[in-house]
Amino acid sequence: MAKFNPKQAQIYVQTLQQVLTTTQDTADRVAPFFTKLDDAKEDNAIVDMPVAEFSEIKAEFEDAVVAYQENARILNNVQAPIRLLGLHKSLAKNYTAYAEATKMMSDALNTTNQTVDDALYVKSEEDQELYLGKIQANVSKIMMGAGR
Repeated sequence: MAKFNPKQAQIYVQTLQQVLTTTQDTADRVAPFFTKLDDAKEDNAIVDMPVAEFSEIKAEFEDAVVAYQENARILNNVQAPIRLLGLHKSLAKNYTAYAEATKMMSDALNTTNQTVDDALYVKSEEDQELYLGKIQANVSKIMMGAGR
């Protein structure tokens, strides 16, 4: 059995904290754009939005996708401590799915004709909520396991 390496565990936890910080910062940055789009969808006013505003929302969503995909890449490449390997693999899988769900939302916005694919958008929201819950559960278990 491989010996516990405290240095590796420290690097892993720091990497995980950085991914979580980036995730939160990205979510905070994109939230006002999501709210603006959601309000316009509720009011059936997507086509009434200025083109630049709709395009800005799409660009912010795309930036969030890039950030989440980079985080998924980091999680898929970081070396987790042996005792956390199963939990980490689950986290990396769920985070990758979360990034894909975020991309689905970005893909639902069509800037050419300024429309939103409602079915894709709703599925994205549901998937993001599902995988974010799984990510939070994974992180909680990892942090409890890292403290042992």
